[in-house]
Amino acid sequence: DEIFQAYEILSQQYNMKEADVAVRSSATAEDLPDASFAGQQDTYLNIKGKTELIHYIKSCLASLFTDRAISYRASRGFDHLKVALS
Repeated sequence: DEIFQAYEILSQQYNMKEADVAVRSSATAEDLPDASFAGQQDTYLNIKGKTELIHYIKSCLASLFTDRAISYRASRGFDHLKVALS
């Protein structure tokens, strides 16, 4: 509900029924002194509508568990289940 409310408010601010948005990660382990997780998770652009928005939010969260992301965390000793996205 919070996501949909925020999306509706954003769309209204731009006088649009459904604004185009980007879905991207903000991970708890980004930009550490010994590791940079920037670019490890997927980003989606030009997302329009509540159905697409939820779909791509789920896809972004799932990108925590791509081979690339898992390998990067493993090589630096990070617990896979302790890295979170917002």
